[in-house]
Amino acid sequence: MNLHKLYYKEYYTGVNFRPLIDGGEISPTTILEKNSQLCSKGLLYRIEKNDMVSHSLPLSIAYPGLVTGVGINHEGKIEGEFKLGVHFDWTYGMPIVYGSSVKGVLRNAFIAKVEKGKITKYEDYYLKKITKEEWEPEAIEILFNSIFEGKDYDGKDQEGKIKWKNKSIYDRDIFFDAVIIKADPKGRILCSDSITPHGDNPLKNPIPITFLKIAPGCQLEFRFKLTDTIINGVPFTATQKLALFKEILTTVGVGAKTNVGYGQLKST
Repeated sequence: MNLHKLYYKEYYTGVNFRPLIDGGEISPTTILEKNSQLCSKGLLYRIEKNDMVSHSLPLSIAYPGLVTGVGINHEGKIEGEFKLGVHFDWTYGMPIVYGSSVKGVLRNAFIAKVEKGKITKYEDYYLKKITKEEWEPEAIEILFNSIFEGKDYDGKDQEGKIKWKNKSIYDRDIFFDAVIIKADPKGRILCSDSITPHGDNPLKNPIPITFLKIAPGCQLEFRFKLTDTIINGVPFTATQKLALFKEILTTVGVGAKTNVGYGQLKST
């Protein structure tokens, strides 16, 4: 079953919208059947690694689960429907976390301060945890540009400013989509959840919003093509990068609503 097709193409197929046009309510029967299909077991289709993947990192999704793609519109004003979007792989229909999102989470962990759109201070917290050593700001800047900007250190100009040279595309670190490789203990990859926003009035009776999430207990595999980075003549290896990424991801999580506990990850 292609879940992308079911959720975004076939979800409202068979629903009679006439009562809504006439000011009435739509029967939720068809929608509830689709919800049951989306949350059933045995739907996992493993997306195999491509030949470019050099390193992978499987992590388990902690309770209450992982949500991604909530900004995608998905609502027909029908009782019982899932109202928030989900990111699915277009071809295989499996829920994914885009590689660009993974890169963004890791990149932000390196940044301590930004002024007028420029990074003025780098964060060394995770680097010190991994290497057990102090890091100079310049060394962090070199590593940051190597991993996230595709640039290598190329000496300094007469004013003492660092010069950069662009890496070949074949030598850059690449962040692939993170994919589900194992279902939860019940055999599911998706399950339902609800939030009850109060808005500006804490005394107002909230209307629950039901949505899909990747089930806690699933395993999410992060995939990369990683290379060594030379810093002051010493290599920061691809293996060290993977350990660094693991430390960041298991600390800050991925996806939406991480501030209320979603998207937290732990070692398998």
